Amino acid sequence: MVTRRPGQSVRERRDSGETLVEILITVVITGLTVTALVSSLGVAGNAGNVHRSSVESDVVMRNYAEATKAAVRGCVAGAPYTVVYVPPAGFTVATQPTAHVCPNLDATQLVAITVDGPLGVHQTMDIKVRTP
Repeated sequence: MVTRRPGQSVRERRDSGETLVEILITVVITGLTVTALVSSLGVAGNAGNVHRSSVESDVVMRNYAEATKAAVRGCVAGAPYTVVYVPPAGFTVATQPTAHVCPNLDATQLVAITVDGPLGVHQTMDIKVRTP
């Protein structure tokens, strides 16, 4: 049985528990915190994948440049040369100019190498090729 003093209403008594509003605010704050944490982990994971793809694109580009230099070593001025390099799956390599012809002995040729990789990574590099 609840005892109260004369003139004291039931609302004036305080329980030591939490109110529904306090619990709801706690649940909302906890939910926002967990959502922010999970979102940041997703962004960090995606950034890691993009960085890895960028590094792999750089390796593909440099390997293609080395294959181009190796193809030109046995080249005769004005003769075509063939670059032997197969990029890994998901990567494409394009060059400008597309026709590979050894430059004259006293000249160099600028070759632009473009690599497109997964996740939209696009990198370019210019190299100078000359006949040995």
